[in-house]
Amino acid sequence: MQFLNERDGLSAIREMLGKADAATIVVAFWGAGAIDSLGLRRQWQSLRVVCNLDSGACNPSEIEEIMGLGANVEVRSDPRLHGKVYLTAAQVVLGSSNASSNGLVVEGPAISGWAEANITTTDSGLLAQLRTWCDERFLTADAITPEKMELARVAWKARRAASPAAGGLSTDLLSSVRSQPDHPAFARIKVVQWARTVSAHAERVHRRAIDEDQSLTGTDIYEGWGDAMRVGDWLVDFDVSGQQASFTGYWHVAHRDNENDLTFVRKRTSVEIPTIGKLKISSLDRARLEKMIGTTPGKLLGPAEKITPIAQVVSSLDNWAPVPSIKAFDRAMFAIYDQAASFGYYPHDFRSMVEKLGGVPAAKQLINTVKVSQGFTRLWEEKRLDLSVEALAVSPQWRALFTVEEIKRSRRRLKEVGYPLPD
Repeated sequence: MQFLNERDGLSAIREMLGKADAATIVVAFWGAGAIDSLGLRRQWQSLRVVCNLDSGACNPSEIEEIMGLGANVEVRSDPRLHGKVYLTAAQVVLGSSNASSNGLVVEGPAISGWAEANITTTDSGLLAQLRTWCDERFLTADAITPEKMELARVAWKARRAASPAAGGLSTDLLSSVRSQPDHPAFARIKVVQWARTVSAHAERVHRRAIDEDQSLTGTDIYEGWGDAMRVGDWLVDFDVSGQQASFTGYWHVAHRDNENDLTFVRKRTSVEIPTIGKLKISSLDRARLEKMIGTTPGKLLGPAEKITPIAQVVSSLDNWAPVPSIKAFDRAMFAIYDQAASFGYYPHDFRSMVEKLGGVPAAKQLINTVKVSQGFTRLWEEKRLDLSVEALAVSPQWRALFTVEEIKRSRRRLKEVGYPLPD
């Protein structure tokens, strides 16, 4: 008898099944990719599979594929099944591992799987007992009809939307999205950019709707967003009518008036997903979003209006680099003179160049000379090349101000004298 964790379990089961032409797999939950990971796509003398389609945790598409593997493959469903047994004539693996990402790391990244515990044995007595149990489960299980498969698809879709995210319970919205951007619940979270106010007609319709339906009391409205907003959606809202975007809060879509194209929303203190948590954007992420939100892609619904799935915004944010401030770079160039003066080097010509041309043009002129400047040589002698314009150009903070060739030339000069280069 041997112990197997979730990774060892997958290789052991695949090896065991590969040696057999007949097997019984009584495993409740199956995920996408299980067939190929387990090596089931081949000719079988007999392959019996019992799953639990009724649970909503079993991928109907994968089960449908198993059913199509050949005439000698039989698949049934047992609504009571929770066990996990992989059985051949010579060996068995049993334990906690489902044929899914949570069990055998076959649907999604391995890091999202559970820590599993299994055993494998060739003991004839235990094999006989498990064969009896598997036979009973197969004989009492239900045939899978097209009607049952359709119901299973509905259950699967509902269960996926309510399942926990890979990162577990959290309070950080963007971190949760990063952990599993394709989670169905996150598809209902959208980032909205708006600039125009609603019309007087829309305000009248809103007031009338509240008079007729008191449950809409306390709501606000969006106008003209069509089917981009649906009841149940969560909206992370930014006002982009000013020079810089401003975060206005989290809104839950409560009602749609399709005739007047109005979306009724209620303000919340957070985005609430029961299986994931009450989620908010951190102050640091919020500040970064306010600076870059206008650069995100999305569905345009006006001159400045845009709506974007949260996962797409997170991806854009993680790949965004702010454009450096020209004035800030001027200050960094003048700081070179001030710091050099502290150890007795006064590059007056350099300071005059910055005053006359500006920081960026002055740095480019020095970088683009065929030979290194006298200032570069002096700073090398003083072991202070961190004060060179080349060091500024290659730093992540300022490199966006320079061309690829200017950065390459700066890196080459610094590398030739052994200066440690940033990534």
